[in-house]
Amino acid sequence: MNVRINMNYQGRVQGVGFRWKVSQIAKSFACTGYVKNLPNGSVELLVEGEKYEAQRMVETINLKMKGFWHDKTMDEREGDSHFGDFGIEH
Repeated sequence: MNVRINMNYQGRVQGVGFRWKVSQIAKSFACTGYVKNLPNGSVELLVEGEKYEAQRMVETINLKMKGFWHDKTMDEREGDSHFGDFGIEH
């Protein structure tokens, strides 16, 4: 089953290489989507892929980036991929 996981991270997540580090982590997973800064100072992460793989990617990002965020929200839904790869959006 394919899922789309949308995360929003709040904290010291802009101007510290957060998006770049997330994009490097994403290379280890068979997932698509994006990471981008939002105007309110948070960072949005969208991960698409097979459920187990997408969940593992999010868990890895949460763990490796835990020093940057103090709060996060998550929304997971069944759905097909809309992106061909994973990248940084501006």
